[in-house]
Amino acid sequence: MNCVPEAERQQYAEIVHFFDWGVNMRSELIPIARKVHKDFAALADSAPEGPALMKLIESILQEADRWGYRGAGIEPKKGDHPIELPEAAQVTRDQMRIWAASIDTLYFALGRLGTYCHFHLKEQRKRDRAAEAPTAPPLMSPEAYQDLKRKNLLLNDLEILLGRSRLASYPLRMELDPTNECNLRCRGCRHGITKDFHHVELRRDYVEILSEAFPYIDYMYPIGTGEPTMSSTLPLLINEASRHGVKVDMLTNGTILEKAHLPWEKFYRLGISVDGATEETMRALRPVAPLAHVLQSLKDLRAKAPQARIYTKVTVSRMNYDELPALMEKLADSGVNEVIVHSLEVFHQVHEFIQVRAGDRDHMMECVESARRVAEGRGIHFVNALNFSGAARHDDRGLDKPTMFQMLKENPLPVLKIQELASIAESVRGIEFRYFPAELEGLPGFRPAPVAVEKPRPAAVRIDTIDKEIASLTKAVRGLRAGQVQVPYCFLPWKMSIVESDGRARPCCHLEGHLDDVDQANEFQDLWSGPGYGKLRDSMFHWEKMPNNCKRCEEFDRSAYSADTFALADMLEAPVRMAPRHPVPVDVTKLIHTSKVKRSGFEMLSCTQKGDTYTIPPGGQILARFANPKTPSGVYYQGQFQIRGGSVLVGVKPLWGGDIWNYMLDAKLAGWLGDWIGLPMPPLTLDFRAYSEEECCVFLWAPSDNAGDITIRVRDFTGVVTAPGPAYGDSLQLRHFWSGVTAQGM
Repeated sequence: MNCVPEAERQQYAEIVHFFDWGVNMRSELIPIARKVHKDFAALADSAPEGPALMKLIESILQEADRWGYRGAGIEPKKGDHPIELPEAAQVTRDQMRIWAASIDTLYFALGRLGTYCHFHLKEQRKRDRAAEAPTAPPLMSPEAYQDLKRKNLLLNDLEILLGRSRLASYPLRMELDPTNECNLRCRGCRHGITKDFHHVELRRDYVEILSEAFPYIDYMYPIGTGEPTMSSTLPLLINEASRHGVKVDMLTNGTILEKAHLPWEKFYRLGISVDGATEETMRALRPVAPLAHVLQSLKDLRAKAPQARIYTKVTVSRMNYDELPALMEKLADSGVNEVIVHSLEVFHQVHEFIQVRAGDRDHMMECVESARRVAEGRGIHFVNALNFSGAARHDDRGLDKPTMFQMLKENPLPVLKIQELASIAESVRGIEFRYFPAELEGLPGFRPAPVAVEKPRPAAVRIDTIDKEIASLTKAVRGLRAGQVQVPYCFLPWKMSIVESDGRARPCCHLEGHLDDVDQANEFQDLWSGPGYGKLRDSMFHWEKMPNNCKRCEEFDRSAYSADTFALADMLEAPVRMAPRHPVPVDVTKLIHTSKVKRSGFEMLSCTQKGDTYTIPPGGQILARFANPKTPSGVYYQGQFQIRGGSVLVGVKPLWGGDIWNYMLDAKLAGWLGDWIGLPMPPLTLDFRAYSEEECCVFLWAPSDNAGDITIRVRDFTGVVTAPGPAYGDSLQLRHFWSGVTAQGM
């Protein structure tokens, strides 16, 4: 369009803007219509407007079916526009604006209708909860559940190494949003900005589907955009998870715990949000959450759940960072075990009033360090999760504290209004839902198409089939050759599922959009290995296919959850270290010392050796030395090992210093993989510059709590070698992977 006049270019840009708006709102509207249809079916006949509204919902779903739409909502965006608009489309700006505005109107109307249903069905849900059958007994012993979860993690890592995007395994971790309803209007949350959205809670039938994963997953975190204790299905969720040995960790606002009838004895961790050391600050940042009441709730949690680790989360802003040391004293008196401080997420003008400024860094860090000293002095574990660079404004025009208090007082807090059906019906009177503007229908790419038939997904692994599945995939991974292994940019799509209160799922809280939806699943794997998750996992191997959020992600360490996958690759001798997307991979075997080189074997500390077998008592170790490279380096060693009898810690350290890296390995895991395995190696580049020792070592140490001696047979151990750290040749600057180096890096 270089020769097109500026006015026409501007008009086309506005048309594209309205088109994007309409496409995005439509993708949110259709899932809401599906969900509201289920709830409103029980209420539609009770009001004169009911049949007309029901007919509108059905027309939206019929139009979506005509176009073959089965999505969960807005897909993670790849590129600038969700759908490209043909430049030749004969549609005016006003026509496009009217189409987009009509969808926006329908979206908010159905959201309000969903909120109407949520509150009008609340009493029925409470009665259903009271009539629930007692929780069934566990299927297995705690030890058997622990083994099953470890096997699922092992199977999941095997599927990653094989590049699978449709899985038989289950996630390691689930974050579930029991409800988006909340009794507070906190300044750092959308409840403090608006209450005009679709209020909903996790349905009972959703919980039944999600609970299929509980025997296999390790951790469940009921948290989200609302107050979890307000959900009628939360007790069912907690009971089902805990009976299958899932560690349950819940964060609450701590204001209505006396009304929550929960099995407190079944929690692994329990947390309460606290944002100030004074009543004035707490009431400004967390209205209707008095500090004294919240501190008492922390004490009550300690009494209700003596087995749980009690923690607090503090959202740090310019309003409260100077109160952190005093807050630590108050929390210590309330029986808190851990404090997590994290940054305010800025997504509204209100947040800009209280956002920390660049000039606050020194004072803020002094306060944080002082808080850490106070906390640790009182026996509290202090976790600093602040992201100053990402959350601070880069100007120093901050407001003083009295002015910030005044600004918050003048900024009105939202009030929840449940609109009546007559008002909702009037707002959408005469609006007809069209999937695309009429002017686009019939153009190439804008014609209804038959629904694509999805390839059958793998059968979900079962308790009685998991051993066979592990044996099969272990053999497949052992057979991989260099160039066949692809390391994903991010492991979260394989490791975690976040399911929101309306049933839509995504793998990460920083990923905009949704992947799959529980209301279109008959069982958990329909969600977990649905088309959305499959596409996202496929994209993790290809930079150009990744969603925009993933390409620019700085919020989450992309190496999270990767340690077990890399360790497994080393144990099975899969050539991950030469993954093809890294430039000029190095053949590491040419660099490793041979058995003819001095000090290539193991030295013993409190151990005995007979032939190729080492016997290591609790607290003993064997080690192999190498010269300290005094640089950031990758560490390699190779050999085959048999481990019997207990656990062994494999690691790298200066000879008499603390560990630089370690990984716990045990005989049980080694036995699941077969007789002979390799040893895990550091997946990261290690920085040796801070260590003055002339030599370092790879060590195998038997923990002191082993029940007895362990035996390790060693075959073909050929020593260790260090090589320079990677030169970052791809767009993500993969600081967390040591998967080969460039020729220049050598």
